[in-house]
Amino acid sequence: MPMDRRLYPENWEAIALAIKEAAGWKCQQCGRDCRRPGESDGELIDRVWDKSPDLFETEENEEFGLHQVPKFGRFVLTVAHLNHIPQDCRPENLRALCAPCHCRYDLAAMATKRRLKQEREGQLFLAIGGDDHAQA
Repeated sequence: MPMDRRLYPENWEAIALAIKEAAGWKCQQCGRDCRRPGESDGELIDRVWDKSPDLFETEENEEFGLHQVPKFGRFVLTVAHLNHIPQDCRPENLRALCAPCHCRYDLAAMATKRRLKQEREGQLFLAIGGDDHAQA
């Protein structure tokens, strides 16, 4: 689900930067070293080469044949809301996660995220027998 910036506080970038800096620019789930602000591709490669076996992926195409391609998107540090409520920016509700870990975290909670979105849009839910059932 794409990020809806309207749901975040105006100072979200500063909040997210503080969380990333407090984590030392490492994923708090898997420990992956992530790209720092202003760091070039070459600097990232030099810094993580020995620690990140998944920095490159083997691809094949007609022009180059079998070759290694950097997967820099894996090294983007993001900030996740543990309760999936973007307005709740308490430090204990935020965690610095690399892009793959953030995707896995969000995927595991997709039903919760859908329910929260529906609630924001005005749909009500009633708990019946322990399960949430949508009520129009």
